[in-house]
Amino acid sequence: MSGQQGKWREDQVLVICPGSQTTMAQLGCSELTPPAHRIPTRMFKDADGDEYWPYHTFKRRKTGTTGTSEKAAEVAETTEGAATADGAKDDDEWEYVEDRDSAEGAIYPIQGGRIANMSAFLAFLEHVHGLLTSTFHNTPIVLMASPQWTRPDCEAITRYIFERTKTPALCLLHSAVASQYGLKWANLTVVDIGFEKVDVTCLYDSNIVSHKDLGFPTPVREISGGEVFTQKLFSMLKDRGFTYEMAEQLKKSPICEVLPYVPDLPELMELPTENQAAAGPGSAQAAASVEMPPIVMEPAKPAFSADNPIENGDPKEADEGVLDVANIVTSGNTREFLAKREKEKADKAKTKKQGKGQEPESAAAKPVRLPNSKRRFNVFHYEDLEHEDVQVPVADAAPKPDTMSAPLPTTTAAAATTAGDIPSNATLPIADNSLAGGVKSEVKSIEGGQANGPTTSNGSVEPAKTVTQRRTKRVRKDIDVGLERFLFADRGEINRITDTIYHAIQSIDDHYKRSACWDNIVFVGNGSRLRGLKENILQTLISRHQISPSTATIFTSELPSNMATPSGTGSQTPTGSFTGPLPTTSSVNPLLLAATTASLGVPGQAHAPGSNAGDGHSHHSHGQTPMSIKLAVHPTYLADWTKNGFEEAMFLGSLVAARLAYCIHNLDVHAAESQRFMSLNRVEYK
Repeated sequence: MSGQQGKWREDQVLVICPGSQTTMAQLGCSELTPPAHRIPTRMFKDADGDEYWPYHTFKRRKTGTTGTSEKAAEVAETTEGAATADGAKDDDEWEYVEDRDSAEGAIYPIQGGRIANMSAFLAFLEHVHGLLTSTFHNTPIVLMASPQWTRPDCEAITRYIFERTKTPALCLLHSAVASQYGLKWANLTVVDIGFEKVDVTCLYDSNIVSHKDLGFPTPVREISGGEVFTQKLFSMLKDRGFTYEMAEQLKKSPICEVLPYVPDLPELMELPTENQAAAGPGSAQAAASVEMPPIVMEPAKPAFSADNPIENGDPKEADEGVLDVANIVTSGNTREFLAKREKEKADKAKTKKQGKGQEPESAAAKPVRLPNSKRRFNVFHYEDLEHEDVQVPVADAAPKPDTMSAPLPTTTAAAATTAGDIPSNATLPIADNSLAGGVKSEVKSIEGGQANGPTTSNGSVEPAKTVTQRRTKRVRKDIDVGLERFLFADRGEINRITDTIYHAIQSIDDHYKRSACWDNIVFVGNGSRLRGLKENILQTLISRHQISPSTATIFTSELPSNMATPSGTGSQTPTGSFTGPLPTTSSVNPLLLAATTASLGVPGQAHAPGSNAGDGHSHHSHGQTPMSIKLAVHPTYLADWTKNGFEEAMFLGSLVAARLAYCIHNLDVHAAESQRFMSLNRVEYK
């Protein structure tokens, strides 16, 4: 970005974070909010050429073109070339339609974090750029890169962006570094659980020190991440008529969760029992049958008015606690009023104490509602969208009176008057907009005696002109789901994730860096939104790999350190004359202490030949096995992200990086040099 500092505003930067299924994008980084656009990462191949379309496009025969086709046929008879006429006729009868909701024939260019179809991905980037920007020459781009992208991939993307989008600058940002920018921790272990992959990246002092991943789509398809749990759930419920979409929606619902890790049980989780399940429906019915206590409605007090300010020495107040001091003083009954006021406060306090004494009884009588983890069965509310193409008549250009606001017909008005609901001269209100639209379409198609189209001069009826519209309606179904909503948590997949985390951190060359990575583990990616998954992985890591100083008996000695080892003659056998300190489990064996601190530069200790201990650059740390495993604390000063969740923290970090790379002014020489290396501008590219 040399020579370009301070030339872009925050609203000019385009941020793109591509994913396997969804791409997060936003124009502008002035507000640190969740992404404004979530675009499906897919493209559609053009059937007639090698181009790609962002939506599913198909040909459909035009409606109401019978007369047009006949005229085209008459014209074709007078022309010399019949083939040319047939082609014109076909073009008039067909039209291209874009279906933005359909995924038929979709090509997903990113699979498992890797770019599987480069041409489709480049076309997708151009589509996103054209969708969100209006200018090409003044919009710098921040593009988040997956750890699986190779150097040739990055070079091809850079070349395409500079040559096709005419962008002035480009910043390629590693996804783990982007997450670190969003979570502010210098030492971090980022566990990115995506659609078909899992990435574990360790960062120490903002530098990547280790990386491991799971999921490789080609040549042998081995997936990992959220898709594994969806397929497991679908395989367990497909005999009950579940589809893949239903299984995916069930996995995202609140009733589907990963139970806590219990190493003592065969299933490694505590499933609900029959006794707990028996209490579930009964408790719900009992809760519904409990009668609510009667509510005593007090008569409304008249508001204070200037005409009658005082009645019986009591001022009338519109709001409790608001006193009209002037009227109280002028009435001459100040003492009586204050005394009555104190009496009312005492009565209210006494009433509150009595109410508190009755609360335990009502709480004990109320049945306990079991949580989802204690229920054997729970109800899944499935929602589906159904699409249908309907023929809608075309309204004439001449204005017509709105029949929905016209008086009711005689028969309808008479029936309404008889029922006592609507007078005879009332209009019919429509509360539902969709219903109103449907009724309007039907009325307009038949009003004026044009149910079959307008009548011509010779008495024949022309066909009504209609257009095809796609209408969508929401359908909801309630389905009972049993223990499958717990057993779908594939234990093998969770073990693979925990092992990958362990090996990634333990593969760090410098031992002193490992403890910082163990103490700051963060889960990102929409695959980690699964309820209870993060807690189960952390519990598994603690149960299998964490040791505490109190249980690490290898560093303790059973005997006092100043006692000699007994010999065969019995001359050195311990006797009761020993006056040293009594042995305890926390007494440190000096031999083990010397062995572990010999290379750490401890004063007064001998150093091994050739070691660099004591040179002032060594660190005191155990590092072999974790003694503490914790999750990183999320920031609390961003209300929108606290509500949305930090599973998309890489997008938040991309916004922060965009500010640092393009929008920071008045930097010193060192900071300006660091900023220049964050991005590549067009001058440096050429």
